[in-house]
Amino acid sequence: MDQVVEQFRKLSIAAVSDALDRLGIHGTCLGISPMNYGYKMVGRAYTVKYLPVAEDKGSVGDYIDEVPPGSVVVLDNEGRLDCTVWGDILTSVAHMKGISGTLIDGVCRDISCSLELKYPIFSKGAYMRTGKDRVDAVAYNVPVSIGDVQVRPGDIIFGSDDGALVIHKEREAEILKVAQLIEEKEEGIRKAVMQGVPLKEAREKYGYHQLQTRQV
Repeated sequence: MDQVVEQFRKLSIAAVSDALDRLGIHGTCLGISPMNYGYKMVGRAYTVKYLPVAEDKGSVGDYIDEVPPGSVVVLDNEGRLDCTVWGDILTSVAHMKGISGTLIDGVCRDISCSLELKYPIFSKGAYMRTGKDRVDAVAYNVPVSIGDVQVRPGDIIFGSDDGALVIHKEREAEILKVAQLIEEKEEGIRKAVMQGVPLKEAREKYGYHQLQTRQV
């Protein structure tokens, strides 16, 4: 079991986002939303890079057999909205293998399957048009882009109802420590307010307005 991943799973995505801000790290994936709500997706990235199809028809990729359980499949389709790179067959296999979820810079289809299986997908939307003969899977486990965030193999991907972000592997311990501190302080505020302390007073006590402020 990956203990770092499990520690992040205990946190809120908001606390991790604030930790990224505090450390001056850009990792939040703008424009990416969950296709089904109520699930948390945390795992290490297995990346796939797509390009528009060239003279040959290209391949959408049979990579799913190689993805380790617990991983998050990260698909860089350059933000394309006109064709999909993920559908019900991939959802079914990923669910069977215990893959944690899928993150797409682009669109997916067959949402009903992911809803039925409770499999997390994060993308720019849903669209039924196939990527076959339109895209080419050109590289696996290489650096890719989700929006304007670089994702490298082994980075931790965190998705929840609020969206998705990237935790870069080389700084994951630092990010985890700061996120845990932020969550502890916010929990202190919640407990104080429930005990009758005015919100303003509780926030001042725990430094609420500086939790996300970049430290220099």
